[in-house]
Amino acid sequence: MRVLLIGATENEKIPQALRHDHILFDHIPLPGTEPLLCPEGLYDVAVLLTDSVGKAAAQQLTALLPSLREDGMSVPLLIVAAHLSARDRILVLDAGADDVLTQPFLIGELLARVRALSRRSPVLQPRLLQAGDLSLDRGHCMLQGPKGEVRLSCKEMQLIELFLLHTGQVLPRETLRQKVWGIDSESAYNAIEVYLSLVRRKLRAIGSNAQIHAERGVGYYIEA
Repeated sequence: MRVLLIGATENEKIPQALRHDHILFDHIPLPGTEPLLCPEGLYDVAVLLTDSVGKAAAQQLTALLPSLREDGMSVPLLIVAAHLSARDRILVLDAGADDVLTQPFLIGELLARVRALSRRSPVLQPRLLQAGDLSLDRGHCMLQGPKGEVRLSCKEMQLIELFLLHTGQVLPRETLRQKVWGIDSESAYNAIEVYLSLVRRKLRAIGSNAQIHAERGVGYYIEA
């Protein structure tokens, strides 16, 4: 899962909690006059955090949310704001939000709401992904094959997850970079090669017959 955090993040607990829950995220400021670019298919959920309080927050959001939707932002959107009344929450939901969480809140509730919104995808993705002799437990970052199982790092899991969700389909290098490192990442493309090498090594360690192939000048695909 990849989340787009929009706005103020003075509360460092939110990024820390996302990392702890193996949720990748990118952070951008609240949009101004320029439209917010949210590439289709890159993010599963957006979380908008505002440091405005109460009625001022509601006024800010009811002015901002319609323009976000008009700019093409279609992912489920969770609003986090302080001390919103029931009437304010209704206004924010009607303006384009999918859910509203008012401060103070438990960080576990925020994570639960993010997970719930991610399940609104038209195709509900199971926790276990299987292809050929491979089984990926996305909840525990474990990859299992004929000769045992191995724990994956976050980026390794994101890579193998993409391949298993699109078995046999060539995934362009740019798609891998955006999905795993983020749209604004300046990571060199050779980082993809480094992590693919690590994934291939772990495939061999668990005795899998799966092979990750390169399509010259295009991208990569898995043959499971």
